[in-house]
Amino acid sequence: MASLVFPGDQIHFDESKSINIGPGLYCDPKTQKVLPVNAGIEVVSDNRKNESVYIDYDCKRYVPAVGDLVIGTIVGQFTDSYKVSLSNFSSTVTLSYMAFPNASKKNRPTLKVGDLVYAKVSAAEKELEAELECVDSATGKDAGFGLLDGGMILDITLRFARLLLFEEGFPLLPLLAKHTQFEIAIGVNGKIWVKCEELKDTLACYRSILDCQNAPTSSYKSIVGKIFGELARFAEA
Repeated sequence: MASLVFPGDQIHFDESKSINIGPGLYCDPKTQKVLPVNAGIEVVSDNRKNESVYIDYDCKRYVPAVGDLVIGTIVGQFTDSYKVSLSNFSSTVTLSYMAFPNASKKNRPTLKVGDLVYAKVSAAEKELEAELECVDSATGKDAGFGLLDGGMILDITLRFARLLLFEEGFPLLPLLAKHTQFEIAIGVNGKIWVKCEELKDTLACYRSILDCQNAPTSSYKSIVGKIFGELARFAEA
C-alpha cells in the first residue's frame, strides 16, 4: 500500500499490529500518534506479526531518527563513550560504552578509531546529540549490532538504502545470494557493508549494488550475472 502524504497527514496502518516506524515519520511521545514529517510516498510493508511504515522521499542529507539502523565510523574515544560519524559533513553522534551487551564499568568494548559499527539510533532530540546503541534493548543481546570486521563499505542513496532494508520482494539481495554467500549490513544513512569469504565475490557484490542503484529492477539479473561472470573469468586468468 502506498500513497502520497505531506507533513501532518494521517498515516494508514493496521493499529492491531506492532508498528516499526521508519524514516520520515515521528511518533508523538504524549499521544503516540504517528505523523509524517517529510512529503513523499507512504510505504507500508506488512507481515503476519507487524508492519513497517516509512516515507519514501528523496533527500541527500541523513537526519537521525529513533529506531533507525545505521552504519557509523568511530572517530573519537572518551572516558565513557565513543564519537561516531554517520555521514560526511554532519554532526557526530554518541555511542556509550554501556550500550553494548553485558557492558559494565569493568567489561567495556574495545573499539578503536576507524572501526565500523552497526547500530540503532536510541535517542534523537532536537538541539541535542543523537545517541546510538549496539544492543537489542528488549532482549539485551547484540542482535547483529556491533563491530563490522573486514568486508567493504560503500555509499548509496538514502532512498536505495530504504528499498533494500524495508521493501519486501526487492530483487537485488536474492539475486546476489544465487551467486555467493555473503554477510551484509544496511544503514538507512546511505551506507552498506558487505563481506564474502573470497575477495572477488566481495568486489562483485560491491559493484553490483553500485550499478543497480541507478538501473531499473528489470535489468538487475543481467547486471549481477555480468559482473560475477567477469570477475570469475579474471580470477581464472
